[in-house]
Amino acid sequence: MKKGIYYTPRPSREPVTREGDPGGKWSAKFPDMMGYRSQGGGKVPEDFEWASNPKQVQEELTPESLAASYSQRVIPRLPEPAPTPALPADAKPTPK
Repeated sequence: MKKGIYYTPRPSREPVTREGDPGGKWSAKFPDMMGYRSQGGGKVPEDFEWASNPKQVQEELTPESLAASYSQRVIPRLPEPAPTPALPADAKPTPK
């Protein structure tokens, strides 16, 4: 039997699935649907300024500055464990 022989996709599935408009209009049946109304307007205020410019910082990096920052890194070290005390000379080994 060939796959999909009895299935014919419909050109318009909205009447079958009862979904909202494919353009994304809000529907009471699907309140969580993302549509054109729920998306932002895309306007940035004219007085908006970035606090920093990551691209400029990245462009100003040179191999010398990277090597200097690498050599100044502080690598945390784990504390060394206390040495285990030595057994007295007359100690007998424990049987296993």
